[in-house]
Amino acid sequence: MVYGNPAINFEGASSVNTLGRFLTNSMYTSIKNPVVHSGRLEPLHLQALIHASMLGQSQTSVVVHQWLASGVDIEDVYLEGITPVARLLGQWWCDDVIDFASATLAFTRLRHLLFELSPLFLMDASEQARGLTCFMVGEFQAQHTMGMFMMSEFFRRKGWQVRCDECESGDDLLRKMSSDWFDLMAISLSCERQVPLMQHLIPLIRKASPNPQLKIIAGGALLNVCPEIVTGLGVELMTQDARSAQKSALDLVSGQSHVCKSNLTLSNVN
Repeated sequence: MVYGNPAINFEGASSVNTLGRFLTNSMYTSIKNPVVHSGRLEPLHLQALIHASMLGQSQTSVVVHQWLASGVDIEDVYLEGITPVARLLGQWWCDDVIDFASATLAFTRLRHLLFELSPLFLMDASEQARGLTCFMVGEFQAQHTMGMFMMSEFFRRKGWQVRCDECESGDDLLRKMSSDWFDLMAISLSCERQVPLMQHLIPLIRKASPNPQLKIIAGGALLNVCPEIVTGLGVELMTQDARSAQKSALDLVSGQSHVCKSNLTLSNVN
């Protein structure tokens, strides 16, 4: 198993030392991106994307476009390819397996890849949620995370109108939520300090919103690490899967019968 992520099994990477050799050798060897069978990504495909993300932007793009040409669905590219690779790189950084500069470059290349794929991802957008609006918010005074961007892509693909304004503070978020009609607010939780602040803000947002039936959902990397920390947050739905989150949110806003529950998976990123 790969150090830091038992969900991905790279051949030959059974220890930290072996992983270190893989990372070192990857700078001097060609990328091995095997043929995709039946549209399913395997661990070696993820290894190829990690390798590419450490080498350069063009290599990163080529690997994923080879997947698409082999019949991998673009949603699976996002959730089964880019997502676990980004999470694994983040774990390696936290565990000091790779340095800050290497992790930053790899994350930047994956983020640019998402921007590159966006027109293709939205090409077949439906009007299933036509007219519904969603405000997405992450950590204050911070750039939007890859996970938040990916979530917005899935919502837009189903016809949602999405706003992802960066907020400077809780007061800034409260002003935005009180000045426009939103059917849904989606909170991306990436660190513990967001939780008490959101617990304080959510009742104020509900009271100030022009929409008395405003629905609020939460997701993000924090739920993967410690889902129990968001108990009592005061939201209708907690999720870490961009695809199911969009469907559950649509059911929620559309007034279909829905039981508040935690729908926790391993399909999101920081």
